[in-house]
Amino acid sequence: MLESMRKPVFVIAFIIMGLTVLVELSSIALVKNVSSASGALDISITGQAIPSMSILDGLIFYAIAVMAIALLLPERFQSKIQGIVTILVGLVLLLACIVRFFIDIQLLFTMIGLLLAIPFGTLVYLAVWGDFATGSAQAALSLIMFLKIAFSVCLVIAQQRFLKNKGLVLIILTSFLANIIIAFLYGLVPTFLVHILDEVAALIVCILAGVWIVIYLIGGVISTITAFI
Repeated sequence: MLESMRKPVFVIAFIIMGLTVLVELSSIALVKNVSSASGALDISITGQAIPSMSILDGLIFYAIAVMAIALLLPERFQSKIQGIVTILVGLVLLLACIVRFFIDIQLLFTMIGLLLAIPFGTLVYLAVWGDFATGSAQAALSLIMFLKIAFSVCLVIAQQRFLKNKGLVLIILTSFLANIIIAFLYGLVPTFLVHILDEVAALIVCILAGVWIVIYLIGGVISTITAFI
């Protein structure tokens, strides 16, 4: 399959997915809401859902990177290191996903607790999380969705048989689903509640990413055992 691939188009797809991950990470700056109250409380009020997608899309970027490396390295050598590298990458991402999950859980409970603690807790919540840069966040989501569509189109153009790779197709569809869920939740409630649903969306994305990380780890273990038997 790799031999008949349109390599320039594949390289473009690889670059686009890398840009997608970078945009998701840099979206922290796009959705950051500066508040004097947050400075006093030393609490981060940065949106978490969009950056959380970088873990999921990082898995896609890694899968494409493995294919790119396969074009350069001998198959025998590549098969021996792929499983080990996959396990290492999976463990790092799993740790990041678990840490992110518990941070989001704690922050979500803090928000809900303050919101329901009428009147003073509610006032603190509104002072810290009462506003959300929804417009900037939606713009970031639109750009990310465009990049994902462009990536998918380039991947199919590079090699139509990628459509037969069920694992790759499913994780790409999962990435699209995460994008849609975040956009939907951002528009579901008034602005002063968006931070709460942002944390809910971040938790959902972490769970989706966690499932795929476990799948990658299992594949890495199997690949390592097979390569050295």
